[in-house]
Amino acid sequence: MADINIEKFYQHIGKILSILYAEFPSKTPLYVDDVAGIDTPDKYGLHSPTYTAGFFAMIWLAEEDFLRYSDTIHQDGIDQACLTSKAFLRLTAPADPIYVEPEGDQKVVSLHGGDRTESLPPSVIEERSLVINQLRSALRARSSIALTKVVSHILAN
Repeated sequence: MADINIEKFYQHIGKILSILYAEFPSKTPLYVDDVAGIDTPDKYGLHSPTYTAGFFAMIWLAEEDFLRYSDTIHQDGIDQACLTSKAFLRLTAPADPIYVEPEGDQKVVSLHGGDRTESLPPSVIEERSLVINQLRSALRARSSIALTKVVSHILAN
């Protein structure tokens, strides 16, 4: 079983990249609320570990050259955030299906519409093969396994 902090990390990274891709090439503020969910600080003004991890996932992506930003907004977000060319190219690259559901597993959602891709036009097949679309499918499916595989693919290439 994976550590919960690593699963959350992959979720945060997936959401951050998806949000910034939708705004690309514009610079935009990126808030932790949009990545980790709304959080109310405790009586000491401290956020939950999940919220804090969402903020530090943003910083980590910048340190690893996947995004750039101008400044932090306290620990609530980053300002003027934008994908780097490295991140943009990885997200727009076509890839063979990164995650394929196991045979006979009724609980796993297919990321590519099952075995019906042969009857689809080549342009649709190509669009579905883009890493960003595989990431979006994994986020929609809420499959931690699929999300882990897709985010790992993005970070490793």
